Amino acid sequence: FELQSSEFGKILLIVALSAFAVERVRRLQEKRTTVRIMLLAMCPALIVIPQPDLGTGMVYLAIGFTMLFVAGTSWKQLSALAALFVACVAIILAGAPALGVHVLKPYQVQRLTGFLNPSGDPRNQTYNIHESLIAIGSGEKTGRGVKNASQTNLHFLPENQTDFIFAVVGETYGFAGAALVLSLYALLIWRSLRILMMAKNLYGTLISGGILAMLMFQVFVNVGMTIGIMPITGVPLPLMSYGGSSVLVTLIAVGLLQSIHVQARMTAAGKGRTLLT
Repeated sequence: FELQSSEFGKILLIVALSAFAVERVRRLQEKRTTVRIMLLAMCPALIVIPQPDLGTGMVYLAIGFTMLFVAGTSWKQLSALAALFVACVAIILAGAPALGVHVLKPYQVQRLTGFLNPSGDPRNQTYNIHESLIAIGSGEKTGRGVKNASQTNLHFLPENQTDFIFAVVGETYGFAGAALVLSLYALLIWRSLRILMMAKNLYGTLISGGILAMLMFQVFVNVGMTIGIMPITGVPLPLMSYGGSSVLVTLIAVGLLQSIHVQARMTAAGKGRTLLT
């Protein structure tokens, strides 16, 4: 029995940051509140990144940044955070290696360089993305079917049950199947956004915003890396990638959204009855 605690950390971070922000509702525009919220998001990120699990760490940071945006943090402070993030990335990728300090693992460096030059070394550092593009392209309009999906069945496509599950969908069911999957994700994200707008208190709004950020970031990064527009990271595709922890966390997140939606409807119904009386 295996349990990936970093997956459950996503939900815990969302709930904790929401409570922290609600307690400081009158000081949300202060710089120190913004700094504290981002530091709280960075703490678990700095724990999981050295494992190494860069993908989950990036999800934590995306959750923290989006919740600041939903809370109404000024654009000036958000821009400063974005500039600081870009500076940190530049230091990690260029400054630290020049001084002999290697923050990233060798395979992580290969993934980044392979993303910048996808045709550079198809037998080594760009092998994964090369095989993924072949799998998606061979699916064409309606797919090759389960039995004829050679990239998947013959294991040319690496990690086809987790990181590259979307490439399996593209090869097996083609453009039609991939479009259907993306449409379902778009529906889930749209409903999450609608619940965010319906929430009747700041706590529910922030939780909805954090869950929305988690779902959007994971879908965009996972699908993006299979088609070559994002670097390869270990970010699961919600409800599709193999792994019980990821599926359970996603279902918990959907349950929280349902709870916020039910409370909003009950509040609206109560106000309606009051107006009628």
